[in-house]
Amino acid sequence: MQGARVATEDVDLWFEDLTDRKVGEAARRVGGIWIPTHFGMQPPMLGGTLGDRFDVVLTMTGLDTFAAEYSGAEDMELDGVPLKVLPLERIIESKRAANRPKDRAALPALEAALAVLRDSREKKSDP
Repeated sequence: MQGARVATEDVDLWFEDLTDRKVGEAARRVGGIWIPTHFGMQPPMLGGTLGDRFDVVLTMTGLDTFAAEYSGAEDMELDGVPLKVLPLERIIESKRAANRPKDRAALPALEAALAVLRDSREKKSDP
């Protein structure tokens, strides 16, 4: 969504309140299933048509609280749906902190995309 030419296995969804009924309602509207933690599953999961495309995360490695990160999230649109997305800088920070092989492999593409974004921003701010 932010210009990085890298394939991801899934989309990480980070919710402030996993007990909010709206999470399950939204999943059902698009043909999915919400399996909350009170059924003994840890972490909560999305199933059905959503199960292999989305991963529910409880925390983001190397980042601040949900509220702090949400306040700096960017407004974007995906398939006509408005949503908040962590800035690429914060995604990179989380990948570095996680330090898993798949995260390290994605870093060069993410950093290259960030360089292009920064260059574009600089050109727009130049008179």
